[in-house]
Amino acid sequence: MEMHPLLAQHMANLVASGAPLPEGPAWTAFLESVNVGLTAGPAAAELARYRSLVDHLREVLFQIDRDGNWSFLNPAWRAITGFSVDESLGQPFLGNMHPLDKGRYLNMLTYALETGEDTVRGEFQFRKREGAYFWVEMYTRITTDAEGVVIGVSGTMNDITERKLAQAALNTLTSRLRALIENMQGAILVETEHRGIALINEPFCRMFDIPVPPHLLAGSEATELMDLALGAFLYPEDFLELQSSLLAERKVTSGLEVPLADGRVLSMDFVPIDAGEDLFGHFWLFHDITGRKRSEAQLAQAALDMEMKNWELSQARDEAVQLAGLKSEFLANMSHEIRTPMNGIIGMTELILNTALSVEQMDYATTIRTSAATLLRLINDILDFSKIEAGKMELERIGFDLQGLLDDLLAILGFKAHGKGVELATWIQGAAPTKLLGDPTRLRQVLSNLTDNALKFTADGSVTIHVLVAERTASSVLLRFEVRDTGIGMSPEVAGKLFQSFYQGDSSTTRKYGGTGLGLAICKRIAELMEGAIGVDSVPGEGSVFWFTARFQPQDAPQETGLPDAPFRFFLAGLPPATAGVLDAQLKAWGYEATVVEPSLDGLAVLRERCAALDDKTLLVFGSQGGIQAGMMEFLQAVHAAPGLGGLRLIMAHSLYEQDEARKPTSLPITEFLPLPMRKSHLKALLERSKDAVPLPAVAEAAPREGIQSQARLLVTEDNAVNQKVAMAILRKLGYSADLANNGLEAVEMVLAREYDLVFMDCQMPEMDGFQATRAIRAREGGERRTPILAMTANAMQGDRERCLEAGMDDYIPKPITIVDLKSALHRWLPPA
Repeated sequence: MEMHPLLAQHMANLVASGAPLPEGPAWTAFLESVNVGLTAGPAAAELARYRSLVDHLREVLFQIDRDGNWSFLNPAWRAITGFSVDESLGQPFLGNMHPLDKGRYLNMLTYALETGEDTVRGEFQFRKREGAYFWVEMYTRITTDAEGVVIGVSGTMNDITERKLAQAALNTLTSRLRALIENMQGAILVETEHRGIALINEPFCRMFDIPVPPHLLAGSEATELMDLALGAFLYPEDFLELQSSLLAERKVTSGLEVPLADGRVLSMDFVPIDAGEDLFGHFWLFHDITGRKRSEAQLAQAALDMEMKNWELSQARDEAVQLAGLKSEFLANMSHEIRTPMNGIIGMTELILNTALSVEQMDYATTIRTSAATLLRLINDILDFSKIEAGKMELERIGFDLQGLLDDLLAILGFKAHGKGVELATWIQGAAPTKLLGDPTRLRQVLSNLTDNALKFTADGSVTIHVLVAERTASSVLLRFEVRDTGIGMSPEVAGKLFQSFYQGDSSTTRKYGGTGLGLAICKRIAELMEGAIGVDSVPGEGSVFWFTARFQPQDAPQETGLPDAPFRFFLAGLPPATAGVLDAQLKAWGYEATVVEPSLDGLAVLRERCAALDDKTLLVFGSQGGIQAGMMEFLQAVHAAPGLGGLRLIMAHSLYEQDEARKPTSLPITEFLPLPMRKSHLKALLERSKDAVPLPAVAEAAPREGIQSQARLLVTEDNAVNQKVAMAILRKLGYSADLANNGLEAVEMVLAREYDLVFMDCQMPEMDGFQATRAIRAREGGERRTPILAMTANAMQGDRERCLEAGMDDYIPKPITIVDLKSALHRWLPPA
């Protein structure tokens, strides 16, 4: 017999309960009659409808027997728990409930039984198949039999997990919002749609002197609260009108300023709480902005004051700019005006010194030249310092040869060093590049200043210039220049202040050695412009090392031409200490053997031992300071007479500034010379030439021979009579004749009338200055020819050289003009004879 599902379930429950069941034909007939009644007739149809309704409910319908086991569950149970109905029936219902909720549910059920209640309602957590718990709202009714004995419970369960989560989030948000509102400094009032007080904080009560705690005001009328607060406003009627307008318009409004009767100012924000057309309430927020308004007023006054100050500063700046322009113009004019008579003094003094003078006259003229040179140096220091103060000192970036720059420096300062009996030498580290891009003029200025100071404070011994590599990058090299002297030295206190403007050590040194105290300050600024630094290390009584660093860019051209591959051997005898040290270091840097020997019998023994086989690559360089002394002469004669040493190349190292008597030929085969101060180029030339006789060099700064007339056509353009006389006299001394133009206008006319090989052009002249004259000449020449025009001017300020070149001039000779400068310019611009 196929049983109806309901009958089958009841039979299963009976079997599960363990109760004895009847047997026999009567029991079977009873079951068939019940089964027929369930499956046919109106009752069956009604039962089917109820069954369908139960099966399609989203809520869980359940029954629990008196033993606490599930006895009925509808399909919704599987939908929300994942457990099937079949596997759950007969299982303890507490097995699905959260451990924390079991005791609470049983307590609620016991309480209901004891109080005669028949229902239990609550929220509990049940476990899903995957182990997670979810919330249900559970309604339970207690079932009893006819005698009142509990036979089980039945009821419904609804999944309320989402509602619980939403409620928890809402509770959290509400708590945070309440805490935020209660702790805000602003006064807050939240109204319901009917203007009841939903929320109010303590600052609101304090701001408007409300004598009631905020928690007691919740639920009361907001209009009554506003009536209490109305007396605090400066204009109560205006506030009531504003409030009515805001409530009617229902627009978000912020930053409304409301004055109070006690002088405070409030900022009011109003926000209607709505969703579409539905209104849920109003939000009011008041801030005390009295301090801000006071600060704004102060800022407005400060801005007005600042504007006035800016106007005053603008006026002062304009005046300062005007004064700076006047100062620059004054310096330029003063430079010109001072250099013009200095040109006459220095130029004429040089001309006098190149004439036949008595000893007394020579002493007077030399004193004049020395004093004029000192005065010119002071003028240059003041001008450079003025440029630094004005921020107008700029650096060039041109290619130059560092070795050539040092050689020129030796030529300039060598005479002074020789006069004091002080050695002067330079040495460049082998790794240091010599073909550089930078500002050679400013580099020469710093080196000249430091070296000149070293010579000034060194009575005997030596002054040497060393160049080292401090840092190298892919695109630049930082060189370290050291000027070492054996002079008087200085204390650390003096050294620490030495690079300050106008500082001169102490008064006794100043009186003895002179100076403006600007030179080292200028050197410091130049070193900083070259991305370097400057300093000094000194020990009193032992000497000083002045050093500075400067950054340059190596040129792409080869740094140094090759040296002879021959195995040269050098022997050094009787050389001054600094010269011997520099020469020995340079030779070894080139890879050549160098040995220092004493000019004595011991030295002769060393030569015999080391020079078993002689050739022209073995050289003996000996010193002849003040001429060949007796001891040196005996040593040289012994060397010359020694068997096997007769072919030794004898090189006399001599000063360029010694008199001819000190370098007269002797019976010895001395035909080669190394001039001192030693230049790297001279030493290299010594290696490259053969043993053939080399003419004795002429004495440095020999007077030019007058009377050798050149055929070059020269024009001197100068308006000052003294400068005219100086320029014409120097040109005659150098063997040139020249025409004279008194101003730029005459120069233009003369250049157009006659072709000149070279034109010397002053810059500041009446009627037409040198710049205008040069432009006029260039315009008339067109592209057919270009007459070399050299600026010959007393202007020495920043930009003067650039102005000359921009005007069309080709070179620049600053005044005062010297014979050396003019001779050098003639050699540069005139074709060889």
